[in-house]
Amino acid sequence: MAADDEGGAESILRERENFGETYTWAKAYAVPVSERCPDGVRYSMNYWQDEPDEGTDDEGTIFRYDNYPDHLGAPLHHKRVGEAIEPVDSSGV
Repeated sequence: MAADDEGGAESILRERENFGETYTWAKAYAVPVSERCPDGVRYSMNYWQDEPDEGTDDEGTIFRYDNYPDHLGAPLHHKRVGEAIEPVDSSGV
């Protein structure tokens, strides 16, 4: 595991898959357990396309799961679909 730009966190997963016009991108970091990251892991799993359209956000994201608490009013574990944010069950994380 290598330290990177996530505040000294250790990268534990970094995978990208190309499906032609769409892509997946998954990354996870081991971080110190804290109020901000109570599970000791920060993650983001994305599915997006090259060209944004009415079914995506401005970056072309079709959907994304993450636990980055930087979205105003979003629960810690959430799914983004376009611009909408939905809570997800985080039991067993």
